[in-house]
Amino acid sequence: MNLGKHHSILVWLFICVFCYALMAMAVSRELVIPYFMPSSIDGNIQGDPYYYHLLAIKKTEEMKALGIEEFELRPEGQGPAGFASLAYLAINSPYSVVLINALLHGVSVVIMTLILLRWFPLRASLIAITPLAVSPHMMLWFSQLNKDSFALVGSLLFIYGLMRFICADGKTLFRSGFISLVVMVAGVLLLWVVRPYVNQILLPIVAIVLAVGLLSRTLGNYRQLGGGWLYLIYGAFVLASLSLLGHGAASGETIEGFDRYALAGNTDNTISKRCLEKIDNNSWRDEQILPDNAESKLRAMMGQRCFIFTILDTQDNPTTLRSVVDADILPGGSLEALSYFPRAVLLGIFSPWPKDWGFVFESNPSFFYAIVPLEAILLYAGLVGLCLWLLRTRQWAILTPVGISAAVMSIYAMATPFLGALYRYRYPWWMVMICIGVAATFEVVRCKAHEG
Repeated sequence: MNLGKHHSILVWLFICVFCYALMAMAVSRELVIPYFMPSSIDGNIQGDPYYYHLLAIKKTEEMKALGIEEFELRPEGQGPAGFASLAYLAINSPYSVVLINALLHGVSVVIMTLILLRWFPLRASLIAITPLAVSPHMMLWFSQLNKDSFALVGSLLFIYGLMRFICADGKTLFRSGFISLVVMVAGVLLLWVVRPYVNQILLPIVAIVLAVGLLSRTLGNYRQLGGGWLYLIYGAFVLASLSLLGHGAASGETIEGFDRYALAGNTDNTISKRCLEKIDNNSWRDEQILPDNAESKLRAMMGQRCFIFTILDTQDNPTTLRSVVDADILPGGSLEALSYFPRAVLLGIFSPWPKDWGFVFESNPSFFYAIVPLEAILLYAGLVGLCLWLLRTRQWAILTPVGISAAVMSIYAMATPFLGALYRYRYPWWMVMICIGVAATFEVVRCKAHEG
C-alpha cells in the first residue's frame, strides 16, 4: 500500500464523509428524531444520550464558575460527558456534539479505508467502505452524545495499528513498528475513556495473535519478517497497555461488581431476579480447572445478562421486547456459561436471523429492523466472497482482523441478550467484517468478469 499515492484521495474522502455526516446528523436531530421519538428533548433521545447531555451541561457550568481545573474526563464515570463538556464550553450549542461526531465519523471511514488498502485496490476499498460511510441507522444514533462514535474510532485505530505491526518486515520494524505502536495505543486510550472493558476483551485475543506472529518470525519460513526481539518488546508494550487501561468508567465498575454479588433477598419472580439468583455467591458453581480470573470474567458476563433482563420488567415496546433473546437460558456456573458460547458466536456474528428480516413489514416496525437486515445480507454474501478471494490469493493475514472481530462480537453476545444494544456494541467489529467481505466479493466478481 502506497499511502503517499492515495493521500489526496483520502483527504477528499474525509471531507465528503464529514459533510455528509454533518448534514445527516442535523436532519436526524431536527426532523427524524422529533417525528419518530416524540419523547425526545431538543433533538436529544431519552435515555443514555440525554443523561450524558445533562452531565456535560452540569460539568460545563462548573468549569465556567470555578475554572477549567474542574474538568473531569469521565463525569460520574461517563466519558462522552467529559468530551461534551469541553465542546459545550467552546461552542454553547448541542450541535458541537454533532460536529465532534461528524469529525469522528470521517476519521473512522478513512481508517477503515487504510485497513482495506492493505489487501485491496483503491476502487474496491472505496466501494467497500460505503456501508460504514452512509449507514442511515447510525447517522441517527451518531447525532447524539454517545460512546459508539469514540469506540468506533478507537477500535479501528487499534486494528489498523495491529495490522501494520504484524505485517512489518525486519528492516522496517523499528520505525514502522513504533508508528504502529503509537496508533494502537491511541486506539486503546479512546476505548479506555468510553468502554475500558473492551481492552480486557482484546487482551487475550491479541496475546494469541502476537504469539502466532512471534512464532512465525522465529520458527517459520518468514526470514524476511525478522526482528524477533524488537517485535517481542513492542508486543509486550501493547499487551501492557491493554491490561493497564482495561478498567474504569461506570460500565466497567458495573461489570466488575458482579464478582462480589450477593443477593439482597428480593423474592420477585422475574427473569432478572431468577437470573441474579443463579450468580449469587452461594449459588454460582465454579470449575476447579479454570483460573480464578477466567471464573470471575464468566460470572461477570452472566451477571451483565441478568442486568439486561431488567428491560423485560420495565418495557412494553414490542420492538424492544422482541430484541431480548435467550431469556430462558440462565447459566448458574462456569460450565453452563461456557456451553452458551457456541450460541453466542451465532448470535454475535450472524444476528438478526433471516426469519427476522421481514419484521419491518409487520406491525410496530422500527428503523433498526429496516437497516440491519440489509447489513446482514452484505455480511453473509461478503463471507462467501472472502472465502473465494482467499482461495485465489492465499493472503491469510486478512483472517487476523476478521478473527479478532468475530471473537469480540461473540464475547459481547455472551453478555448482551438485547439485540439493539448488541448491535451498537459490536458495530465497529461488525463493520470490519462487512467492509472486508464487500471488498473481497467485489474483487472476485471483477476478476471473474475480466477472465470472461
